Amino acid sequence: MMPTNEPDLFKIAKNFVKGIVKDQVYGIMDTLRTQEVLTELEPASTQKILSYCQVLEYAADKKLKYSNISSTLLKLDSSPEGWVIFQVFIDEKGEILPKGRGYLGRKVTVQEFDEELKDILDGKESVVIDLP
Repeated sequence: MMPTNEPDLFKIAKNFVKGIVKDQVYGIMDTLRTQEVLTELEPASTQKILSYCQVLEYAADKKLKYSNISSTLLKLDSSPEGWVIFQVFIDEKGEILPKGRGYLGRKVTVQEFDEELKDILDGKESVVIDLP
């Protein structure tokens, strides 16, 4: 069962995708974590470097299985090990894709990013990447 405030989360995500309200995306991820809906994410992994290519490969793999994916949202949190990255998916309606009690995506802990991903993140704590 999805959280009872699901429509509000999806409205916030849709607004973020449209570039309207940047700070509200932080609330999405905080809410998702506190409501324990990230329990459906794939098992957390740790790696030294996360590349833009790896982000796209993961997204392409999910898009083959879920054709309604239009973009991926990366949310970064600092950690003692470096960064914790949450990668979730957004459909063409601007809604975060659900999976079980949570959302489709993954959590990765990394020490650093490759240059291409650094350029895309550009110091931001979250970014939406449109997928072909």
